[in-house]
Amino acid sequence: MSTGAGDELRKALVFYYGDARVTPAERGVDVTVPGASGLDERALGEIVRHFLRGHRDVPVKVAAEHAPTTAVDASPPSRDDRVELAGGVYLHGPEWGAAMRHTREAVRRGIADRFDAPSLTGAAQIPRDVLVRAGYYQKFPHLVNTVGRIRPDYWDGVTVAQLRPGQDETLASFYTPSEMVLNPVTCYHVYANAPLLLERYGSDGLFAIEGPVFRHESHNHGPTRLAEFTMFELVRLGGTAAVEREYERLLTVFTEFFASLDLPHRIVSASDAFFGDDPSIARDAQLLSGGKFEVRVPLGDGELSVASVNFHGEVFADAFALRERGVEATCCAGVGLDRLAYALLSYGLIPDGPASPGPA
Repeated sequence: MSTGAGDELRKALVFYYGDARVTPAERGVDVTVPGASGLDERALGEIVRHFLRGHRDVPVKVAAEHAPTTAVDASPPSRDDRVELAGGVYLHGPEWGAAMRHTREAVRRGIADRFDAPSLTGAAQIPRDVLVRAGYYQKFPHLVNTVGRIRPDYWDGVTVAQLRPGQDETLASFYTPSEMVLNPVTCYHVYANAPLLLERYGSDGLFAIEGPVFRHESHNHGPTRLAEFTMFELVRLGGTAAVEREYERLLTVFTEFFASLDLPHRIVSASDAFFGDDPSIARDAQLLSGGKFEVRVPLGDGELSVASVNFHGEVFADAFALRERGVEATCCAGVGLDRLAYALLSYGLIPDGPASPGPA
């Protein structure tokens, strides 16, 4: 098993069981998970075999590498004054708010201002049907956060008033999932509303959008693996040739922008952690096509992905019936503002100074 495959396996096991070790052995690999997982050796072996079935090493393409002009070591940022409310959910203090404003302004000047695109603000919620049409439930069902509503056939003010802390099952019985979910990907708002946006703005099918996104990652939550964060994206819809050109332009602009930050990083081909009957096929196809590149920053415990550039081909054009509007393909490029702020703080690349007023 390659180092990359071993790391993917470890991440998958950590998601479900909270901890895992995957180490090379003389014959194969040693895999351990917590005893509380309830897995015996045979069950764990079946999980490992299923994960690796059909897996093959695909050479990673390196689009760019950048070393800083001065020798610095990354360390956890001392100015991270967030307060954890739950796994991956934080209350932002003034220092973090200032870091986010600095990061957002850098992205605006270095990326957004280079494109003539209408600026949209994404909503926190999105219809569940959008995720179904986009294939999100098929690929990433573990990341979805549903939105609960009070049951339409129920209301008992007396019973609700008598609830006490800890009566979670009783409280849960009052609610049912609604037709809305918390949005996990900002660009889905663009695909779902593309006919209206194209009619209203034209813009050659190019849109900029920023908004909150939400992903449930169970045991993987932490200071950089957030359940709630802010994403900026550029999204392009149009003919295949035009979108392919835009994809290359986005990759060029992202390469130049991240080099200008003097932040150590690599831009490499990548794949999403697909689920499904044979996730290795989707993974390998994505890697071989060069349809996804990630910007990865080295930190003390590994690399942190802070941005990506993605070519989707016809997937969303077909899923959202956009061909009749002349849309044959789509691509997007996104920056996780919270992750980039963390990386910049880790390398001391956000200047000290008083926090400026205004919301983060």
